Amino acid sequence: MKLFVFMIALQGCDMFSGDGAKEAVDAAKTQMQSGDLPGAAAAFEAAATENPESVDAAAGAALAAMMRGDLETADQHLARVQETAGERQPEVLMRRALVAQQAKDWDSMRQFGEASGLPPGLLLAGEAALADGDREAAQAYFEKVNGGGAGVTAREYLSLLSNDDPIVAGLSEAQALWALGLRKVAVRSVGDLLLRYPDAEGDRDEQLLVWAGRAASVRETKTANALLRVTKAKGDSAWRKAATEAIVQCAEGRTKQCVRAFEALEDDAPADGLADAKVTAAMLIGGTDAQAAKDLAGPYISEGAGRALWNAGAHRMARKSTPSGPLLTFFENAE
Repeated sequence: MKLFVFMIALQGCDMFSGDGAKEAVDAAKTQMQSGDLPGAAAAFEAAATENPESVDAAAGAALAAMMRGDLETADQHLARVQETAGERQPEVLMRRALVAQQAKDWDSMRQFGEASGLPPGLLLAGEAALADGDREAAQAYFEKVNGGGAGVTAREYLSLLSNDDPIVAGLSEAQALWALGLRKVAVRSVGDLLLRYPDAEGDRDEQLLVWAGRAASVRETKTANALLRVTKAKGDSAWRKAATEAIVQCAEGRTKQCVRAFEALEDDAPADGLADAKVTAAMLIGGTDAQAAKDLAGPYISEGAGRALWNAGAHRMARKSTPSGPLLTFFENAE
């Protein structure tokens, strides 16, 4: 939770538009960007106390509350300024939808996302509706989403929902569950569905590989193996199947076999794809086989490699493997 919220905080700093608490909020933002999370949290909360109608101070205090896992207080800060936020009310509502997402409160997430009228908010509302099994409402939300990444994702949902085959349409709900962070639930819900996925769609093997990889990444290896057994991966996708099988081996604790399987792929797989697969495997074994995790993720420079190495306890390596940005700032100030 702490790392997730920290990333949101730094990436969302530009959303602070400035109001009566500008000086105090700017100081808190500077502390956060430098990695002083406790100091930033205290500064945001002080700014919110001194400026109770400040949207910026409330947003910062909400982030501070989320960092300590207090989602109820986070929402209270935002609710306090909602009615007086003026033209910034959609922003406040969007933030409340994000807090509700973390709380897995789909009703509130749907309510606030819809009320915001913003494309990302409507996308969240649609995903919340799908999580509740309300496909009709979800489709209505997605049809209102225009532009940007949210628009692309909405069109992908609409493509699934409009399919006449109930198996294909059913993937929309699994996709929403995955997006909302209910990843094990998503994988379990889609296992039997994908085994009956129609060949006529033309992307059966692609769907099988995607979801087998997702299953392996959350240690649902029974589902991963079932999907891999019926995958007819050929050509460029053959290496992906082999890499996913290697991830499964790591997830099952067979780290020596896992590492050897990746070594065998060095000459056949594209470098970027192989790196992603090895980092995913390293994330799974960091707590039980730190050396294997370092062997897999150590050669790479990426945020994923940094997280995998950090989880393996290789903090110095993690800092060296993490590119400049919020995650590196977090690692540099974590100890």
